[in-house]
Amino acid sequence: NGQPVVYAVAWRGGFGDQTVYHAADLVQVFYSTDGKLETIATKKLGTSDHPEIPASIPGPLQFAGIEDHYFAATFLTAGEPVSAWNWRTSRQSPGEKPGTTEPVAEVAVGAPESSPGPVALKLFVGPKSLQVLGSVNKELRALVHYGIMGVIAEPLFYVLRYIHDYVPNWGWAIVLLTVLLNTLLFPLKMSSWRSMQKMQKVMPEMKAIQARYKKYSMKDPRRQKMNEEMMELYKREGVNPMGSCLPMMLQMPIWFALYEMLEVSIELRHAPWILWVHDLSAYDPYYILPILMIIAGYGMQKMTPQTMTDPAQQKMMNFMPVVFGLLFMRLSSGLILYIFTSYLIGITQQWYLNKTSPFAAPGAAGKKPKRQPA
Repeated sequence: NGQPVVYAVAWRGGFGDQTVYHAADLVQVFYSTDGKLETIATKKLGTSDHPEIPASIPGPLQFAGIEDHYFAATFLTAGEPVSAWNWRTSRQSPGEKPGTTEPVAEVAVGAPESSPGPVALKLFVGPKSLQVLGSVNKELRALVHYGIMGVIAEPLFYVLRYIHDYVPNWGWAIVLLTVLLNTLLFPLKMSSWRSMQKMQKVMPEMKAIQARYKKYSMKDPRRQKMNEEMMELYKREGVNPMGSCLPMMLQMPIWFALYEMLEVSIELRHAPWILWVHDLSAYDPYYILPILMIIAGYGMQKMTPQTMTDPAQQKMMNFMPVVFGLLFMRLSSGLILYIFTSYLIGITQQWYLNKTSPFAAPGAAGKKPKRQPA
C-alpha cells in the first residue's frame, strides 16, 4: 500500500563443497555478539528435537553467517542494530533416480533491519585464512577454530608461516619447525636424563622395598607404608619420579595444538610435500608415513634406558609408540610428519646422551658404569 516494509538480506544459496564426504556435517551457522563467537550446528537448527535453538537471534551483532571447514560467508554490520535470523528451508534437487526430485534442507542466514529503511552492511565470502580475515575485520579471525589449544596452535602457525616465507614447501617447513622445537626442548630432555640416572641409582633399593611389601594386597593398609618409604627414598636421594616424563608431557600439548592447527589452516589444504604426499591436511593414502613413524618411535624407545622395575611395565612402554602409531594412522600427514621427524631427532639426541652420559646397568649400584655402544 505504498508503505515501507521491513525486509531481509539473506544468504539463500546453500553452502559447503558437496563433493566432500559428509559435507553437510561441516556446515554450521555462526554469529558474534559482544565480541564472543557462537556457533550452531545445522543439524540442530530449526528441529523439534532442539527447542533450545532460537529461530532468531536478536542483535546487535558484529557479524553472522555460514561456514564449513575452510570457507565462510558472513554479513558484517556497519554499526547499525542488525539482527540475524537462521532457518532451514527445503528445495527440490535431483534425486538418485533420473527424473525424480527430493526435498533437501538448506541453511539460510539473513541480516534484516529492525525497522524499514536502508540497511548498511558488508558481505564477505572467502577462505578462513587468518591473514585474509584479519584484513577484512580482525574479529573474523575467530572463525579459524583452533580449539582449546589455540593459545599454542596460533603462535605455532605464525612460526610455521614465517619459515614457509623462506622455504616455500609446507612439508619442509614442518620439518624445520620440528627441528626448532626439539632443539628448544633439548635442555628439558637433559634434565629428564639426569632424573632417570638418579632413578637408576636407587632402583636396587626400590626393588628391596617393593619385595618387603609384596605379600600384602593392594587394599591392605600396610601397603601405605611402602609408599611412604618410597617417597622418603625419593626425598633423600633428590629423585623426582615424574622428571623422566617431563619431555613427553610437554610434547603432548604441542601434538594436540599441531593437530588443531593442521586441521583448520587452509594454507595446508592440498599442500604437497614430496612424492606420494599431495595433501598435508589429509591422511597418508598409502600409510607410509605412519609406518615409518611407528618404526622410528619403537627404535627411539628401545634406545631409551628404562627406570621401571616391573618387566610388564617396561614392555608396555616399549610398545607405546606402536599403539600411538596405530591410533594416528588416519590423522593428517602434516602431523605424522612432525612426529616422525621428532622421533628421528630423538634417536640422534638419545645416541648422543648414551655416548656422553652412559647409564649404569640395573642393579649395578656402586660399580663403575660401562659405556654403552653407540
